[in-house]
Amino acid sequence: MLLRSLIMCCYLMGAYWASYHFPFLKMVFFPTLGAFSFLFMHRVDQIKDIGRITLGAAIAVSIGSLMYSLSHGAVSFFITALMTILLIQFFKWNAAPILAVSFIPFFAHPTSFWALPAAVVVSLLGLVVSVWLMGKVERLHFVTKWSLSFALLRNKFVPLKKEL
Repeated sequence: MLLRSLIMCCYLMGAYWASYHFPFLKMVFFPTLGAFSFLFMHRVDQIKDIGRITLGAAIAVSIGSLMYSLSHGAVSFFITALMTILLIQFFKWNAAPILAVSFIPFFAHPTSFWALPAAVVVSLLGLVVSVWLMGKVERLHFVTKWSLSFALLRNKFVPLKKEL
């Protein structure tokens, strides 16, 4: 799990750094990306499920962008929330960050309709590549040995933690 955490944190740091230093990449990093990272980190072996969640996020942010482009008000926000929740339930996406990503247009105020959906798709695809890479690296023999020895070391300290 330590390796997964390190890879995810490196990806988030890279996305933040790019969005901070390059104005045209401003919308590539969004706080919900951290929630997606944590969710995907626990589903490394379920790449189909990760793909469905990524597709759901792309659809949700597109709905949010469309509704924001039609109206900036509370009614369009409500319709975005309702449509996204219904889609999550219908397709059984089982990922709360999908709802959060649909609200981003209402807070980021994108200048064009496709700017935010494209940024979300690019950043989530980068996350999917990181998850795929994570799965491949974890299958390497020396990584497996290192991970097992770290788990044994951690288990030695669990009784000490309970005593404190």
